[in-house]
Amino acid sequence: MATAARTRRMQGEAVQPVLPAPSWKRAGDLVFISSIYPIDGTGRVVHTNSFSPHVGESEMAAQTRSVLETLNSALQDAGLSLDRMLKAEVYLASPEDFYEFKLVWKEYFAESPPARATAVVGEDHIIPGALLNLQGIALAADSGWTREVIHVDDAPDPMDAEWAPQAIKAGPFVFPSAMVATDYQTGVPVGKLPVYPYYGSDAEMQTRYILENLGKVLAAANSGLDQAVKSQFYETNLVNFHDIDGVWGQAMGPIPPTRSSMAMRSLLVPGAVFAPNLLFLAPDAQHQKAETRKGVLFHPVDIRKVNFTPGILAGDWLFTAGQVAMDDFLKGVFHTSVPGLPHHFSDIEVQTEHVMNLLKLQIDGNGYELADVVQAIVFLTDARRDYRGFERTWRRIFKDVPQLPAMSLIPSNQENGKGGVMINELIVEIDLIVKHSG
Repeated sequence: MATAARTRRMQGEAVQPVLPAPSWKRAGDLVFISSIYPIDGTGRVVHTNSFSPHVGESEMAAQTRSVLETLNSALQDAGLSLDRMLKAEVYLASPEDFYEFKLVWKEYFAESPPARATAVVGEDHIIPGALLNLQGIALAADSGWTREVIHVDDAPDPMDAEWAPQAIKAGPFVFPSAMVATDYQTGVPVGKLPVYPYYGSDAEMQTRYILENLGKVLAAANSGLDQAVKSQFYETNLVNFHDIDGVWGQAMGPIPPTRSSMAMRSLLVPGAVFAPNLLFLAPDAQHQKAETRKGVLFHPVDIRKVNFTPGILAGDWLFTAGQVAMDDFLKGVFHTSVPGLPHHFSDIEVQTEHVMNLLKLQIDGNGYELADVVQAIVFLTDARRDYRGFERTWRRIFKDVPQLPAMSLIPSNQENGKGGVMINELIVEIDLIVKHSG
């Protein structure tokens, strides 16, 4: 029975029946792990067995243990173990729970933990009572790539505070931990002086600090800021976007990475306003970064001087920017359901369908198919309200695809509760990683 269950999961059945996605999907030398929630075999949220919420194992510790056990199970199904993890992304309900999370994290990754991005999404997970979810990328068991920890002495080291390295390298890819502007000793060491409230910009200063230190780490991995292929901006307030993007555009070279610019309820360090979640190329003979405009209706740099690239190729990999339901970036024309009939149609279904139609233009234009999508990163501004409609649409779009892509589902809202997409009327953003399956 156990062997049969494992075979079914290897063919695409999920360990957890939550998302319209397999628990993992392999693409070349990498294995993409879908979002994992702290639920048991019946789908119920895991709770501590302690007789009191103030005694014994905390609720966060119990849920973290559940998530990491499920991660271990998914990796075993893929023929892997925890030591093959390259990067994890963790989305917490509350930053106050991070220390309890870290204690359990250190149990499971006692040596050489993966790089990690950690952000806070509040009470927006699609499973009420869930204090976290987790997704990640691992190195395939038969890969010829070497997993290498990258460390430099003259950049802030997150290991003691976060139990995560500066970066992990595998083959032609570098996976840095998502760092906010902290020295991991005093908090955020850069920003405006209180006596001069109108001099400078916290967002600009923090972005510059992050990128200067990240550049040092990348140099040790034979990469650089100009080799970024995919990014997600995590911002506590989208009003900071313009200042961040200005510094970003100066630092990231002539082909800035693909990008989703999303909001988070908060970050782990008080006062931090920005954390970039990034993937870099360490170019080799088979993997060279190149821009592709195929299937793109407009280019953001040309139209609005916004510093990201809609599509990047690296060997047989295609990285897309986060896409929203917008056809004309210059005029701000977006696609939603009929505003005057809000109860007759599903806005999330209309927007999801339109987003995927736009992404499919890129996929087809670059010679790929939907079956080649290996990971979908989905941001929802009202995940609990809209998830059901999103799932219906997603399954309809992929109905003829033998195996769905791995999926990371991330609620996205600002610290003030406003939606996390850059255009107020839009409620979903999707970005993709694609690779030829042959």
